[in-house]
Amino acid sequence: MIKKKIDDVENEVVTKANSTQTRVRWLITKDDGSTHFATRRFEIQSGGEVGLHEHPEEHHIYVLEGEAGFYDEAGFKFTAKRDEVIFIPPNELHSIKNDNDKPFSFICIIPYLK
Repeated sequence: MIKKKIDDVENEVVTKANSTQTRVRWLITKDDGSTHFATRRFEIQSGGEVGLHEHPEEHHIYVLEGEAGFYDEAGFKFTAKRDEVIFIPPNELHSIKNDNDKPFSFICIIPYLK
């Protein structure tokens, strides 16, 4: 078993898919002994976004605070807010935009691909 403080985990700038004002902390990874999943914490500042992208693994998202719009290739899909969960299937184009005046933070769990 391990335990960490969030402030001890590197807070990295997200640049993938032209993302802006977004940071990620890789909370649990293979380096911690996890064999199937990685757990990440994202924070998107006001006016920031995770740009439109896709990948082969599914995403499980739990919103910690704030509100943000989720988009697919056709445009706006829905708004997500605190205590809501989102499932993004593999290979589905998606982006997240925070058009609110407060940060949007969430936990995102992804499987390791074999």
